[in-house]
Amino acid sequence: MALEKLLPPGSERIISRAEIDQALARLAAALNRDFAGQPVLFLTVMNGALIFAADLAQRLKLDMVMDYMQASRYGNETEGGILEWVARPRKPMQGRHVLIVDDIYDEGHTVEAIKKFCKAQQAASVSVVVMAVKDHPREKADTRPDYVGLTVPDRFVFGYGMDYQEKLRQLPEIYALGEPS
Repeated sequence: MALEKLLPPGSERIISRAEIDQALARLAAALNRDFAGQPVLFLTVMNGALIFAADLAQRLKLDMVMDYMQASRYGNETEGGILEWVARPRKPMQGRHVLIVDDIYDEGHTVEAIKKFCKAQQAASVSVVVMAVKDHPREKADTRPDYVGLTVPDRFVFGYGMDYQEKLRQLPEIYALGEPS
């Protein structure tokens, strides 16, 4: 099936694969510099960060253990509530520098809750790495990402791990739905 037939009507590519690769190279260089020689727990937030985390991890030259977690604040609702764990990390965090790797930062509630959980596990430090930050003034959490790959417009974005109705995560580029505001 042709890609055009998979895309929702009115969607457009906003970030190319070349731009993603440049962001990955920049993020990997910063992480390799900042965490050289230190014990790292690379913690992927599923499902959205799967593709980004895999691409980033292959570029890292760190003393690194990998784990994943899945949490949701939405469930069947359209507005976030209390963080519900679907799968908790299994690797010990105590004494390790935890890198929370997520696909997109919007308002920050989920990543803030995950960061608090990691600190409670006595991590040496906790840093947030995201592929994209949504450009808008609605930020509600105190936690900001420490490492950001790209900035995307305040539109519904999908591809490169981010979903559209639980589909299209596999797209190698990032798309936006609808017209720019």
